[in-house]
Amino acid sequence: MIKRFLFLTLLLFSAFGLVAQQVQDSSKSNWTFSMSGYYYLIPGDKNTVTLIGIADYKKFHFEARYNYEDRNTGSSFAGWKFETGKKVQLEAIPMIGLVFGNTNGLAPGFELSLAYKKFDFYSETEYVIDFSGQENNFFYTWGELAISPVGRLRTGMSFQRTRLYQTDLDMQVGAFAEYSFGKLTAGLHYFNPFSNDEFVIVTVTVDF
Repeated sequence: MIKRFLFLTLLLFSAFGLVAQQVQDSSKSNWTFSMSGYYYLIPGDKNTVTLIGIADYKKFHFEARYNYEDRNTGSSFAGWKFETGKKVQLEAIPMIGLVFGNTNGLAPGFELSLAYKKFDFYSETEYVIDFSGQENNFFYTWGELAISPVGRLRTGMSFQRTRLYQTDLDMQVGAFAEYSFGKLTAGLHYFNPFSNDEFVIVTVTVDF
């Protein structure tokens, strides 16, 4: 069952990329797409991959995720994008999603982006209402506070709260750096540095 679910998820993301490319071939398209992969290198635990696909059409925002809320778990979200500001740019996206697989539930969420000159802040937050019982409800968050000092380099601090893996810390905090090569961005996150709970995440994002 798990292998079948993983195969179907990978097939879905492959189809997502194909559709994104076909839609973007139209010069009048209002669609934008991105796909991200996060490879978790966790000492003493099983390494895992998180996949995220994003599609935006004007103000509409859609996401599909795998291995985000839990292992062997998928989720899909829909939301509405609010944008304002020129000197200080603000983007807010309230969303609602469904979680299915090893964890099943309803997930209201919120994404926030704030940028000023070379500085920016990004966060994605959701609260999973687990169908198996209230005691399994969980608050997730991922955030980055960054500066882009030169060219396409972006670096700063990151934090997250998840139950994708277990550590002695409720909130994971660390540093990251990423660099963009055209439409591809590669990054490295180092969480809980120089501690018994340290781990690394290698990230790759492709924009269409």
